[in-house]
Amino acid sequence: QIRIISLLEEAANSFEQLETLANRTLSEIPAEAIDQVDLRAIERDYVNDENEPGSEMDHIVFIKYRTDKVQA
Repeated sequence: QIRIISLLEEAANSFEQLETLANRTLSEIPAEAIDQVDLRAIERDYVNDENEPGSEMDHIVFIKYRTDKVQA
């Protein structure tokens, strides 16, 4: 079974917290089971409270790994 975990910078509140969360998650997965770790930057557009448009950059870490455990 292949699983993909995605960790979003916005949920972690900062890039440093995203890095910490990714490292903690990776430490729980056997290294030989990890197929891919990917860091992607995405730009999000938004409108603020004064109806002014803006954009910001977020980062997502994707971890793809193999496991024999069946997820319920």
